[in-house]
Amino acid sequence: MDHMLKIQEPVLRAASPRGFALFALGFRPFYLVASVFAAVSTLLWIGDYAGVLPPVYGHDPVLHAHEMIYGYAIAVIVGFLFTAGRNWAEQPTPQGGLLASFVALWLAGRILVLTPWTVAAAVVDAAFPMAAAIALAVPFLRSRNKRNYFFVGLLFLIGAADLG
Repeated sequence: MDHMLKIQEPVLRAASPRGFALFALGFRPFYLVASVFAAVSTLLWIGDYAGVLPPVYGHDPVLHAHEMIYGYAIAVIVGFLFTAGRNWAEQPTPQGGLLASFVALWLAGRILVLTPWTVAAAVVDAAFPMAAAIALAVPFLRSRNKRNYFFVGLLFLIGAADLG
């Protein structure tokens, strides 16, 4: 019994989130909007291919793949990184109104893809992961958390790839 390993719960030194619970931690709104987006887009695609609805993405499988990566997956990734980054850096990540504005930027990208304004859609869509990278960089730089700078660079690369 002398060789038992003691496990301690991690202590978060960053300020506890306050305000509306949905916008207190990054995973909450992003996991919600990603799951709703996945369900709604699936129904739209079924209706499109069945001929019940007008073409949502013009029967373009490349655009569908784009939306699954840069729409659904990036929302899940940013939600995770905003939540985990808070623990890694022991600094606050976007919450409250700022977090809601990130959700609005992501949502604007999803809506603009359905419009004829392709350049605006591309710019807004690519701006989301790049803005998230900056927001994640702030707590990492404050805490000198160099080990996780990789994720900041990765988000910038995702944004650049989205423009491509």
